[in-house]
Amino acid sequence: MRRTTIILLCLGLVAALSIVPPRGALGDPVQEKKAELERIKEEVQRIDARLETITEQYNLTRYRIERAKEVISEKERELAALTAEMEKRKDILGQRIRELYKSGNADILEVLTESRTVDDLYTNLDRARRISGNDVDMIASIIASRQEVEAAKSELENRRAALDAELAKLDAQRSQIEAELRRRKELMAGVEAEVNNLIAQEEARRAATVSPRPTPVSRPRTPPPPPPPYAPEVIKVAYAQLGKPYRYGAAGPDAFDCSGLVMYCYAQVGVRLPHSSYMQSRCGVPVSYSELQPGDLVFFHGFGHVGLYIGNGQYIHAPRTGDVVRIADLGRRRDFCGAVRVR
Repeated sequence: MRRTTIILLCLGLVAALSIVPPRGALGDPVQEKKAELERIKEEVQRIDARLETITEQYNLTRYRIERAKEVISEKERELAALTAEMEKRKDILGQRIRELYKSGNADILEVLTESRTVDDLYTNLDRARRISGNDVDMIASIIASRQEVEAAKSELENRRAALDAELAKLDAQRSQIEAELRRRKELMAGVEAEVNNLIAQEEARRAATVSPRPTPVSRPRTPPPPPPPYAPEVIKVAYAQLGKPYRYGAAGPDAFDCSGLVMYCYAQVGVRLPHSSYMQSRCGVPVSYSELQPGDLVFFHGFGHVGLYIGNGQYIHAPRTGDVVRIADLGRRRDFCGAVRVR
């Protein structure tokens, strides 16, 4: 009886353990979204590389087309010169024929009866040489040259047509890739926003656990201290980053996301800030909109975005995927939610 009881207890324990999911099986929504974002970022980078390759092929084909046009124009000029020379020689030949006809030359009479125009003489050069060998030889040479030029021109026109077709094909491919890239970047921006929202929810949950009544950052209880002495240098560093591309998770020196830019600028004066806009909102003294000074951190859409205030109602920030570090007007933002002065 005792042995049966032990067996039943063991079986129950095994069953209970099989119901409890292993550690990490439920997954972390933030980490899962970040992993999805990384996959999309890698795909965007691959599409970017394809677009760069197609664009360079497109540029090369355009260059080859322009070069072909130049060669065609040169051949056309050669053809015009040869045509003018041939017409001149034809006039000379016509004059010689008239002179021979007047003199009663039997050979010319025979040839003329079979020739309706001067051009008919070129169909039988051997017989035409009885009239005037030197002139006919010259015209035969010109005709041959003209034929070569026309053949070359025809070949170049065919080549240009092929290049135009290739260019159109590359242009279509480039448009398709650009459209695909836009869609993936829009998806990436959406997933990034989801990540920020999940982080914000987690931060809010933790803050509520630590302090049931948190003091809003945008409503300071006491006047803030004056800006730190290194604030002008921070702003100078921020100006130097203008035009650099936004890239999720980047913190310089060649690309930035919003909190990465702020972290980088302050790091240049020896101040360490976390790489998170939510955490940066806790790294200073809250200041109101009217108290803003250059160097203050300004926050938007639930502290999910951060920038550096530079004075005169403007701030520098790294906006979003596909954009660059730029200056923006604070007054245009309707989602401003607070500011802090780094201590």
